[in-house]
Amino acid sequence: MEFARLAEAFEKLEAKTSRLEMTADLAELLNGAPESQIGKIIYLLQGVIAPPHRGIELGVAEKLCIDALATVTGQTERAIEASYRKTGDLGGTARLLLEERKQRSLGASQLSVAKVHDNFYRIATASGQGSQTAKTRLLAELLSNASPIEAKAITRFVTGRLRLGVGEATIIDSLSYAKAGDKSLSKELERAFNLSSDLGLVAETLYREGMHAIRAFKPTPFNPIRPALAERLPSAAEIIGKLGTCLAEGKYDGLRLQVHKSGDRVEIYSRRQEKITHMFPDVVAAARRQIKAKDAIFEGEAISYDEETGRFQAFQETIKRKRKHGIGAKQKEIPLYLFAFDLMYADGKDYTTVAFAERRAALKALVSGKGLIELSKAVAVKTPAELDAFFEECVNAGLEGVMAKDLKAPYVAGSRKFAWIKLKKSYAEGLADTLDVVVVGYYYGKGKRTEFGLGGLLTAVRAEQRFKTIAKIGTGFSEAQLQELRDYLTKLKVPKKPDNVDSLLEPHAWVKPELVVEVKADELTQSEMHTAAKTGGRGLALRFPRLMRIRYDKSAKEATTEKEARGLYESQKTH
Repeated sequence: MEFARLAEAFEKLEAKTSRLEMTADLAELLNGAPESQIGKIIYLLQGVIAPPHRGIELGVAEKLCIDALATVTGQTERAIEASYRKTGDLGGTARLLLEERKQRSLGASQLSVAKVHDNFYRIATASGQGSQTAKTRLLAELLSNASPIEAKAITRFVTGRLRLGVGEATIIDSLSYAKAGDKSLSKELERAFNLSSDLGLVAETLYREGMHAIRAFKPTPFNPIRPALAERLPSAAEIIGKLGTCLAEGKYDGLRLQVHKSGDRVEIYSRRQEKITHMFPDVVAAARRQIKAKDAIFEGEAISYDEETGRFQAFQETIKRKRKHGIGAKQKEIPLYLFAFDLMYADGKDYTTVAFAERRAALKALVSGKGLIELSKAVAVKTPAELDAFFEECVNAGLEGVMAKDLKAPYVAGSRKFAWIKLKKSYAEGLADTLDVVVVGYYYGKGKRTEFGLGGLLTAVRAEQRFKTIAKIGTGFSEAQLQELRDYLTKLKVPKKPDNVDSLLEPHAWVKPELVVEVKADELTQSEMHTAAKTGGRGLALRFPRLMRIRYDKSAKEATTEKEARGLYESQKTH
């Protein structure tokens, strides 16, 4: 398939706001593509070259892209940077430069989807001495053969700024429309995606083998399963009213890990489906030693503990174990327990479809002996008083609260359902819960914060593929966090407001909406200055928001939604 068709589809998608129209356009695109190209097209639509758990990332800096453009167009880097400052879009600059060139280079060849994807893959995997030169050459090769529209798409892709507004749900619906003419297949396609975390694989399977193969999807070691998510209720009485007799587990304030084992091979994935095995050699060794099954997939919460006091440590300590270097030293400095809390697969059996009570019993039988891996602390409760008593016990032990689980519910991969309901100690203070919000901009520091270059954050909640502001945060930062945030957000800085951000406020600097921070506030109020859940000219805003912690372990897709924020606002009125 010619890459020009995909680049033209990108143009059409960017110009549209109707999800139904986007779905129809994508269905048409997919039905016109060869089966062998379907997976690659899906990945490119997602802005990736492989699913996240493969760990293959382009990582192309703007400087490298400008170098490649200079090589192809003959323009100086300074001229390209000047054009970029005017357009605010390096992809738009690439298009203008190639339009000025008027015709392609002599000997230019037509780009195919396969060729573009192959060069992207080679760019992502180039390493060692001379790798930057090789990356520039591979990118310049694509740009020299590209039309202006193709150059815009290529440049935006490699710099991580496609701006299509196409999420996973839209792609899933487009696959259903492509094969059935409606959304009737979407639920089954979504299930296959949730069990594999690989939309390209799902699409290829659909086109090559049909829906019978999609329905046959089951958990497979080393394809991470998208995590089940919890709902929230503010009291033990409401939880028991919702679930009846349930299992209450201690809510550990640590890192959620998904452990995959097949024979001696063990891989560990984060809640964002990133492979992080090398960061936890102690967990790998414990899984080999303690997990009885030959093949297994289970989840647990890793949390650090103080050997002298015997108490669990704060999340800020545990997160230090998630690192690329100095792993051995940190392993000794910050020992972990992994509290296993759910089982999804073992020796050929798909446990995601069975009741939690059966999964829990099977998990208990799977974990052998005393060691780093233990079963999460849990008790069966029938009354609000029993749940409150266990809650107090957990909080006094240094835990975050409790998680109540429906004994009859299956494992609902990738969804937030009332099968799991969390009750946290923050519920007794002010707003019923903390919020995980996405940073969309920042303000420069004043006074004592001038030296840090950052004084506050503009944050938003998620509304499908968009982000709507809900708070300016200026308190709760330590000096170390101010410096850490400045360094991290500088890498995400963009020249103008991202197209998928709705904001009436103008921060000093805009950033790509990727970083998640956890925020506590006194309450949610109505405000004319924010766009979250806006009705009648007034949105929702957090009153006296303060930063609790930076959540590198969460993606923007896992941020608090506009719907959840509205629910928290409504719950304030009744409590």
